Amino acid sequence: MAAAALSAAGQRVLLVDKGDFAHFTSQESSSLVWGGIKYLQTYEFLLVFKLCLARNRLMRAYPNQIRQIGFLASLGENAPFGRVLGTFGTLFYWAIGLFGTKAPASYSAKVAKQLEPNLITGRKAVKYYDAELPDNDSRFVFDFIRHAQRLGADVRNYTELVGADFDCSWELELQTAGKTSRVRASSVVNATGPYAKQVSQLLDAPTDAGLVFSKGIHLVLNRNITSDYRVLALWDEQERLFYVLPMGDRSMIGTTDTRVDSPETEVTQEDRDFVLRQLNNQLELAEPISADQIVAERCGVRPLVVEGGGSGDVADWHQLSRKHMVEANKSRRVVTILGGKLTDCLNVGEEIVAELKEFGHDVSKPTDWFGEGSQARREEFYDLVFSKAGSHAEEIASGLWRRHGERAFEILSDQPQDLFNGLGITQEEIRYIVANEKVVTRDDLLRRRLPVAMARSEKEIAQNETLQQLLVELGL
Repeated sequence: MAAAALSAAGQRVLLVDKGDFAHFTSQESSSLVWGGIKYLQTYEFLLVFKLCLARNRLMRAYPNQIRQIGFLASLGENAPFGRVLGTFGTLFYWAIGLFGTKAPASYSAKVAKQLEPNLITGRKAVKYYDAELPDNDSRFVFDFIRHAQRLGADVRNYTELVGADFDCSWELELQTAGKTSRVRASSVVNATGPYAKQVSQLLDAPTDAGLVFSKGIHLVLNRNITSDYRVLALWDEQERLFYVLPMGDRSMIGTTDTRVDSPETEVTQEDRDFVLRQLNNQLELAEPISADQIVAERCGVRPLVVEGGGSGDVADWHQLSRKHMVEANKSRRVVTILGGKLTDCLNVGEEIVAELKEFGHDVSKPTDWFGEGSQARREEFYDLVFSKAGSHAEEIASGLWRRHGERAFEILSDQPQDLFNGLGITQEEIRYIVANEKVVTRDDLLRRRLPVAMARSEKEIAQNETLQQLLVELGL
């Protein structure tokens, strides 16, 4: 988002990423755009207010890529409150967000069971609203990449910063596919997530704040286990929230919260067993969910900010929130972003612009650097798809428009067919993405530009002959 905001503010921008865009922590989230209702329990009302306003702003700017969704919270024995306090909390959450979502609701045990048959009998429930990304987090990040490109930025994936020298301005050494090049820059923005401290050391621009890493995992199942398009909010045996979330036409469950020392993590058998145990304990399912029903996994770290110190001992690290900090080193012209979450991305982008203005850059107020743009031709496009496509016209129309906006008219063919029943992805869209979105590997395409690898198993992907032939044809 910093690249898009700075480009819109009149700056000449180079964006580099060691791997693919959004290939690491940014691709492992719950794909939620939320105001942080759980932070009400720790009385961080200002943070919740700011996040809710940021959520509302994103929902207005991305009416297709961000979808409002209900969270049905089952109030079992592990929940920290009952129906009365839960009802008050959801109403307060709605109000602190300036009524930017649908109104919350409260349900008796009988009505809750009717709404969601998989809930445990006898448990009351409350419902509140936040938002989610129907595709995935990486796709959303790429929208900012696309905006930055449109505004003149040079964006390069698979390009690593390997050296840096400063003498009034920067000379940066970059490595791409084994080849080294050098570029000059007046300032550097360090937006490297959990690697922010390491990069700040490389730049010899240390930060005051530190980072603590919390590992979270999600498991994607081979079916949808909710009765409607909603999120189920449950409390695990550690009295922490975990969710059953939509992932395309399937369900994703998680997340965990485990202190780790390194950003490099993986899903362990202990993680799988824990998440499956929580799900089976907190729902009444006809048959328990087992490991053989897992089609994909997500695993990443939350970089949590520790003010005024390194990343050492923290007395109660579970209480650390997802707030962000921006630190500016004016003497070396480096701005470092620490912590934060997807919901707050627009605020972060604008803060970066303000910091570079303090450095003496001639920046203007950034405009038109995010959002989906005009929706004037949306209904025209939907009508066109329904006149051409068969039984999956709705999925194809919504998917193409959501991911490409008016560019979808260029992609639509005379006889569009869904490559994966239920995902709304066509051969023509894959060709377009490979040609226009800096795709280098299959993972770039199937895991990040599109949600295929998160909603379908490796076996299902391998058995899709049409897709496999297309990938070979495209050199992937």
